[in-house]
Amino acid sequence: MMLFIMLLTAGCGIMDQVGQTVNFATETTNYLQTLTDFGQDMNGLAEQAINDLNARTDLKERLTALQEQIAQYNGLQVPDYAKELHQSIAGYNETLQQGIDQALTNIEQGRAAFESTGIPDTIAKINELLAQINQLAP
Repeated sequence: MMLFIMLLTAGCGIMDQVGQTVNFATETTNYLQTLTDFGQDMNGLAEQAINDLNARTDLKERLTALQEQIAQYNGLQVPDYAKELHQSIAGYNETLQQGIDQALTNIEQGRAAFESTGIPDTIAKINELLAQINQLAP
């Protein structure tokens, strides 16, 4: 009976690890895709925001929402095998946070939103990372 309980308990631990792994992979892929989508929309949003107050407000709201997504991703529970990957993404996230802060300041000052923010370069690096991850998927 004791052996059965030990096996059952070990099995539950394995199932938790599998669930955590699947969740991390899904969350990471979705998060990176969100950043990629933002990168594709970024220049158009910035051009519209120059002359349109509503577009400027929308861009600020989207940047603020992106900051929240970055914070949520940084707090994600990470399986041991993925800690290095998560650290890489967290490094990009830090750069993005700083860039978003600068973009919000630029918008308030009436300058081009993404001027001197580093966001386009960081998103390009994230796109490369996403492509590498997608190549690993079966």
